[in-house]
Amino acid sequence: MNWRAIGCGTLAIVVFIGVGLFGMSLAFSRLEGCPGRLQWGDRGYLPDGSPAAEPSFAEGPPVKIGSTFFGLTTRRVWGPPGRAPSPSASDRPSRIYLDCGDGSVLLFSVESVAP
Repeated sequence: MNWRAIGCGTLAIVVFIGVGLFGMSLAFSRLEGCPGRLQWGDRGYLPDGSPAAEPSFAEGPPVKIGSTFFGLTTRRVWGPPGRAPSPSASDRPSRIYLDCGDGSVLLFSVESVAP
């Protein structure tokens, strides 16, 4: 049994895992808060206003229409009353609220529709 090989292998494993965890912490630390732009299929959404404590629409109470992935976490998405989750582009609302991951939500409005 070669103790030097075992020691070097153990050290390599520890360094590999340490560097990986450090890299992941740097990559995911910027995920706090809402993005500057949100892409949902063929639609681009831009922030509209400032973060709020909870979603609200003038038409009535918001409904949860799904969630989206940011890194290894998911964020909830709310739409106007009467909306339901739908994969169809024609059914996507022009205004949505996104959970910012820090206890606030932000309203996003459609910027563009891709041709």
